[in-house]
Amino acid sequence: MPHCPSCGEEFSKGQKFCGGCGEDLSDFSKSPPSPSGSEVERGNYVTEKRIKKIESILDEGETVHYLTRGSTVDVEGSSAGQSLFGDNRSRKSGTKGYVRAVMTEKRVAVKIPQWLGSDERSIPYDSITSVDLDTGLINKRLTLQTPGQTYHIEAHEPGKEECREAIKFIRKKISESKQPQVVQQEASEPDPTEQLINLKELHDDGILSEEEFEEKKKSLLDKI
Repeated sequence: MPHCPSCGEEFSKGQKFCGGCGEDLSDFSKSPPSPSGSEVERGNYVTEKRIKKIESILDEGETVHYLTRGSTVDVEGSSAGQSLFGDNRSRKSGTKGYVRAVMTEKRVAVKIPQWLGSDERSIPYDSITSVDLDTGLINKRLTLQTPGQTYHIEAHEPGKEECREAIKFIRKKISESKQPQVVQQEASEPDPTEQLINLKELHDDGILSEEEFEEKKKSLLDKI
């Protein structure tokens, strides 16, 4: 059974409101179709309506697997800027809406809506060195560490269980991105000159008859 994205309580198909927290569940019966009709891992919080709110930062054909919604994202490290406390950390707040993070098949992308446009961050899986989830009484925080910066993404929604699933998904994608790429090399054609030498040795050793030797030699000479 699916779980409420806010409190994690199970709900049945057709149920309009969560019995635990009152969350409107009407959107959860309208999950977007999987590409090409295949089964795709996707959180219950992902709906067509919510994807439309972040589709401007998606590449063409990019598939959404998980979504989070919060108010802030803290960026720590190189070029992050300085806070009032003097540390190398800056806080980005959505001044014109919620901060939304999306996990696709190739990256984590963050949209921070501002009055004068949106601040967007893209974090490829192969650049992430570690990922953690901190859960509090109300909010959750996803922490993504890269060699240059660390991102602390606040998540009001979905619930803890789906946030844990999102973390597992990110870790799986990080692991896949570290796998060595296998390059298929085409087999090279044997050198006809070397084949002639081998052929002569077989003839001299009596393995090939004179007729077989002449036939194969003619075939090889045609390739030179």
